[in-house]
Amino acid sequence: MFRSKQQYRTFLTVLMTYTLDLVGFSIVFPVLAPLLLNPQLHFFAADTPEVARTTVLGFLFAVFGIVQFIGAPLAGALADHYGRYKIFLWTIALSVFGYILMAMSIYMQSLPYLFLGRIVTGLCSGNYSLAQSTTADLTDVHHRSKAFGILLGVGGLGFVAGPWIGGKLANPDWLHGSGAFIFAAIAALINFFIVLCFFVETWQRKAEQAKISVFNIVKDIHIVIRQKNLRIILIAYLFFAIGWGFFLIFSPTFLVQKFSLGSDKIGDIFAYMAIIWFFVSMFLNKELSGKFSLRALILAGSLIASVGVALFVFPETLWLYWIIIPVALLGGALGWVNLGAILSVKASENMQGRAMGAGGAMWSMGQIVAPLAAGPMAGWNIYSPMLAGSFFLLLSFVYFIWSYREN
Repeated sequence: MFRSKQQYRTFLTVLMTYTLDLVGFSIVFPVLAPLLLNPQLHFFAADTPEVARTTVLGFLFAVFGIVQFIGAPLAGALADHYGRYKIFLWTIALSVFGYILMAMSIYMQSLPYLFLGRIVTGLCSGNYSLAQSTTADLTDVHHRSKAFGILLGVGGLGFVAGPWIGGKLANPDWLHGSGAFIFAAIAALINFFIVLCFFVETWQRKAEQAKISVFNIVKDIHIVIRQKNLRIILIAYLFFAIGWGFFLIFSPTFLVQKFSLGSDKIGDIFAYMAIIWFFVSMFLNKELSGKFSLRALILAGSLIASVGVALFVFPETLWLYWIIIPVALLGGALGWVNLGAILSVKASENMQGRAMGAGGAMWSMGQIVAPLAAGPMAGWNIYSPMLAGSFFLLLSFVYFIWSYREN
């Protein structure tokens, strides 16, 4: 698959970078809700109503998505001008600074530092697009699919590890709960030196370079959305991303509100969720895709996810969630993976990059809209974000079955 040991070593470096990027992304899920909703801590005045706390929590999650929406295409554009190596080093170095800010914010119980840390780490989250472009540089068309499968599979382990590590290290009795972000900063610093020493530049300057502009992504989305089939897929993708965002981002808040769980227990639950997601997306989906059409898998996934998320509101004992979670995650993984797959299949060869970029934009928009709405909703009624998530997932199912027809 690789033509030299040097290329193989570079690919291993990319794998580590992408995996640690996902650890940093997912490490916050079990950490923020227990800390910000704890009246014994001093992020807020003691008499601050819960609706204000959950609204701020929603903004904390949404601001990451907003700056990610800007940072990911910007990082990709800069990498096409100045090379993968330099931009990898800059994004990783800035992420070290971002995690240090977040660790300080938890130790000092300072909301402004917490927001600043989320902004910096969100801007640096373009490593996924850099990892993809570097993998494409390193492989020919015959081996690219296999290499991307390895990248996604190994990276998925980071998504599994992040919540568990975050939950275990966010004990409020140790450094006020800042341990998760101290770990993330140290891991990113080690990654910086690994890239510095072992990454070999894969980029080659082209005669003509596109202008560096964040607004190019808006132009690309407009070009893609003019094609009817792609427009239908993207709208279904957006509904799905909003619905899944309600569930993924605010299920920890729901569990804190309903059962007063701490970071440790939520970390265990999120690790369980991530393992199921990894198994379905990497193994079960491969078996099912050989027997069913992409349309059927998307419809099944969105409907099952809608049912699974709706079931979240019913149990009064915690152990029942270990049964309900696999239902929601089965549907979520099937829907997400196959919406991306059908978008790629239906896009022409010269539209692949734009189509996948538009799909990523829909996902980012879902991660912005959902927490902004879920924050005040959770303060009003703890069940409302889960019900809203179920509604949008069902809306994705209804829209797709009504609008999309196989050619």
